[in-house]
Amino acid sequence: MSKEVLLVIDVGNTNTVFGVYQKGELEPAFHRRTVTRRDRTSDELGVFLKGFFTEEGLDPSVIGNAIYSSVVPAFNPIVSRMLEDWFKVKPIVVHYQMNLPFTIKYPRPFEIGADRLVNAAYIAPREKKYIIVDMGTATTFCVVNEKREYLGGVIAPGLKISMDALIRNTAQLPSIVFQRPKAILGSSTIESLQSGFFYGWVGMLEGIIKELKKAYGEDYFVIGTGGLVSTIHESHPGIFDEVDPLLTLKGLKVLFELNYK
Repeated sequence: MSKEVLLVIDVGNTNTVFGVYQKGELEPAFHRRTVTRRDRTSDELGVFLKGFFTEEGLDPSVIGNAIYSSVVPAFNPIVSRMLEDWFKVKPIVVHYQMNLPFTIKYPRPFEIGADRLVNAAYIAPREKKYIIVDMGTATTFCVVNEKREYLGGVIAPGLKISMDALIRNTAQLPSIVFQRPKAILGSSTIESLQSGFFYGWVGMLEGIIKELKKAYGEDYFVIGTGGLVSTIHESHPGIFDEVDPLLTLKGLKVLFELNYK
């Protein structure tokens, strides 16, 4: 490998995802996910990330460039310092005033999360009508038309934090694994919870997508991303036209190529 290897980082409220691209590759050579800990120091994060590289047999010295998006502003200085101290690179930080492959029609562009900008950056060059659904800490829906215009979106509760909140605030409900239950009516408390969350989220996704298409057109292509999107797509393939769990990492690569000087 050469120094042209690119490190991309997506800092979310719950998880931080790292990916590495070799020159000319469209898919990351590898990617890893960790919990976003706001009390973690830049040195701790550097040690942690280098541990991933060691597992993959990758020499950290080959990292030549880096870009990251973050929805946790207080964590940004830690990430930047980690990249400068441990990898000797000055990163590009995603923001709405950088070069984007789309125009923003949203009245308050400074309020758009960096993760949503990154997702739109990946799909905009396709010049199709897209609804992007990202099932992260929040469940977000973004609309980008065939003119490469970001029109706005919808923000709904996140699946994981909703599950955690219910368990935390009830005395007798156990923790569960999110999956499709055997039947709509559960034969146990766990199955009843799984049914409620699974079909509840299926209904929410279908309902919001239906309303967006009613407002903007039935010909919008729906693409899903996020940690739990594959679980829903495998059981209800009609909701999404396409799923790509690595969409955000791919969008970061697109933005790097547009903004690297």
